[in-house]
Formats: sequence, C-alpha cells, structure tokens
Amino acid sequence: MDFMDSEPNSSDKLTPELQVKHDDSVRLYPEIQFSDTEYVVIDIQRTIWGLVMIWAVAIASFAVIALFAAAMVSIADVDPFIMFMIVVGLGILCLAGGATGHYVFRRNIFIVTNERIFSRIQLTPFSYRAQNVEIDHIEDCSFTQNGIVQMLFNYGTIRLSTVGDEHTYVFTFVARPEEQFKVANHVVQIVDEKSPIKYRH
Repeated sequence: MDFMDSEPNSSDKLTPELQVKHDDSVRLYPEIQFSDTEYVVIDIQRTIWGLVMIWAVAIASFAVIALFAAAMVSIADVDPFIMFMIVVGLGILCLAGGATGHYVFRRNIFIVTNERIFSRIQLTPFSYRAQNVEIDHIEDCSFTQNGIVQMLFNYGTIRLSTVGDEHTYVFTFVARPEEQFKVANHVVQIVDEKSPIKYRH
C-alpha cells in the first residue's frame, strides 16, 4: 500500500478524489457516522490464524470426546447407541462453540479515518463495546509481536493510547502488524497539519 500526504487544504471541502473516498466510506461502513470531511484511511485487518485457532480448539475438543467415548465403550459396559447419542450431542455443542467464536472474532473492527479512531470490540454474541476518539487525542502508538507463533505467522497487536493513558485502544490478531501500524501511525503523526491524507493501493 502506498500513501502520501496531500498538500495543506485551507478549505473545509474535500477534493473530488477525497470526496469519492468519503462517499465510499459512508456506503461501506453504515454503522459509523462520518463527518462531511471524513473518510476511512485504513480498516485494520485481522489474521485468519485467529479463526484457525478457534476451530482447532473446537475440533480438538470433539476429538477428545470421541476418543473418551470409544474408550468407555471398549472397557466398560456402556450401550454403544447411548454413547453415540452423547457424542453427537457434545459434537453439536463443539460446533456451536466454534461457530460462536467465529462470529465474535469476525465482528471486531478497528478503523482509522483521517479524523479519528473507531473500534468495535465484540465481547460475546450479545455484548460489544464501541469506542471512538479524535486522532489529535492519541499520544502513543505501538505494535507488538510476542512469541515464535506470532512471528512465524506474522500477526500481532496494535495499541493506541490517549494523553495520560486515559484510554487505550487495543486490537489483537492483526495481520502484518508492522505494515498496518505504519499507516495508522502516519495518520497520527501528521494530523496536526490539518491536511487530509491521500493514499492509493
């Protein structure tokens, strides 16, 4: 992704190019109320490995249940049909758990516009936390990759903090964290210049 600063713009109107970005942002993100001069610079993407881990746990849980059931049938006087029905029931629970984790994971978003940070953190299927902060309130930006797994699969965590650490915005399982962090950090660094940010893929 290439991006570059635009020339300072003294008016409150966007250039035609940036107006297209604003219109696209309004259309693609109906849950966000954009100002007349606001548009999405980057929608921080999460790694697919988060989903892989969720389904790996669900499949491993089912495998343990199936092995335990097979052992019980072979060494104990247990009706195979009853044990089969128990395994099916528990298998459905494992599938439901995996699907729930998948849904919750995909519902998390972290968006950087030319004016603010917007995040939606889905806690459960029925609970989430939405936050937004003006970019000029952001004081510290960082990203981390901890452990060989995160380094190997190139994902990590982006963290943005407001002045005095009053609020901290954390987004985990970020794909290519260094690359995406550079874009977000660039926005924070130049926002005081009061000039819109232009970028192109």
